[in-house]
Amino acid sequence: MSDWSTIAYRDFWDVPRMIVARRGEETFLFYSRFDEELDDFISYYEVWRMPWLEEGDLRGSWEGLELWALERMPDIGLRELPFPFVQRGSGRGDG
Repeated sequence: MSDWSTIAYRDFWDVPRMIVARRGEETFLFYSRFDEELDDFISYYEVWRMPWLEEGDLRGSWEGLELWALERMPDIGLRELPFPFVQRGSGRGDG
């Protein structure tokens, strides 16, 4: 677990709904998106292996960030993040 570092997160609603984290040289997006049909957030994270993201890549909206993914990884439960999550402030971004 100690080799993970959380870079940023957005849209905190009970849990962070989008997280960008690094493990070594790899970058991952954890995304619990809103499902219009359910009228609620999905109950797991879709996980994407991403290219290296610079700070500037994470400014502004994160909408469509998963489209940059190199690979789709297996989903994980909301409480099964492979790293501890510490909420800083409200966690709400503009994405």
